[in-house]
Amino acid sequence: MSAAKPLARFTVRPSTPSVTDTVELLDSSTDPEHIGIAWRAWDFGDGETAVGPAPVHRYEAAGEYEITLTLATFDGRTSRRSASIRINARPRSRSND
Repeated sequence: MSAAKPLARFTVRPSTPSVTDTVELLDSSTDPEHIGIAWRAWDFGDGETAVGPAPVHRYEAAGEYEITLTLATFDGRTSRRSASIRINARPRSRSND
């Protein structure tokens, strides 16, 4: 029987970013085998990449981007998760928050 794959998950803040925002990514992945996550690689969908559990990124242009997290456990199992993000041209109004 093969070992269970790790579960790749992440959150993005702010949820409705603009080109003036720094986007924060937070890995919340788990390993059901409890071996542990060895590394994390991020693709921001705009040609830029990063490694680590909580990278930050600023998009230079408005549009739709696909963020992909790829990770591996210490025993070599891998997993991947992607999510789309829309970057707005202007900051959202803070007066209605």
